[in-house]
Amino acid sequence: MTQVTPPGTKQRGYLGYLSVLLASALFGSVFAIAKVPLATVDPLSLSALVYLISGLSLIPFARASFRLKSTRESKYILAITGFGAVAAPLLLMYGLQQTEASDASILTNGEVLFTIILSSVFFGEKPKGRMGLFAVILVIIGLFMATTNMEFSDTILQFNAGNIMILAAMSLWAVDNNLSRRLTVFSDMSPAKMAMLKSLIGGSTMLAIAVAAGRGGDIAAINPDLWPLIIGMAASGFGGALLLFLEGIKRIGTIKTMSVFSTVPIFGIVVAALTLGESISVFQGIATGLIVLGIVLISRR
Repeated sequence: MTQVTPPGTKQRGYLGYLSVLLASALFGSVFAIAKVPLATVDPLSLSALVYLISGLSLIPFARASFRLKSTRESKYILAITGFGAVAAPLLLMYGLQQTEASDASILTNGEVLFTIILSSVFFGEKPKGRMGLFAVILVIIGLFMATTNMEFSDTILQFNAGNIMILAAMSLWAVDNNLSRRLTVFSDMSPAKMAMLKSLIGGSTMLAIAVAAGRGGDIAAINPDLWPLIIGMAASGFGGALLLFLEGIKRIGTIKTMSVFSTVPIFGIVVAALTLGESISVFQGIATGLIVLGIVLISRR
């Protein structure tokens, strides 16, 4: 008997893929765009502003109150905020100061690898069979190449400190992902509300730290010409990308979404080359190819 596809199913699928592809493009552009304000704005101050603006932009979409239903929810939100909306963005911004935007975008898929590792430890979702293991190895090799740029000195690989910071940020976002998933197990909180709360709390926390550190004047002294860039990056590269990412999960599922989202490095490298004039090295191309192939293979397992 011929199976009939329900009306609108294909359209939902196409819109889902398009949503994630747009999310990848928006998030991939962040690494090049952030380099501009980072030339004059302190990473702590920039992170605070970006997350506050991102959180504010998510309020209309969250369509929920700021109240939490239990102490358990509060603890998880605080943990998610600490890992994913304070420590991770700070490491990302400080790392971007010390590395190229193209390298940073390649390393974003470290988040997927670390998420898989943590999921296998805490949720038993291990890559299946030899092909799954091979896929993980491909991603690790790609990340290693992107982190070191394959530079040798006295037979010892020289790690770029900025790349290491970014990879550390990805590991913290992986913890955030797994804690967020755990929160959804016992709570009916929407992803949009979760993202809004952690962005607002994280941004407020970093702003308080910046002011306490005597950097309040630096924020007030930001060049007015940079504000449209900062607001646009926060609302689209963080807030907008997150909403489109969640829309993709809703329409095509998590596995397919992560597979499409692994194209972030491609957009990041292209935007960095067009806007910052960064050259694309052979090692960057190989590393990106290995990572994307590995993620696709993992997603299909």
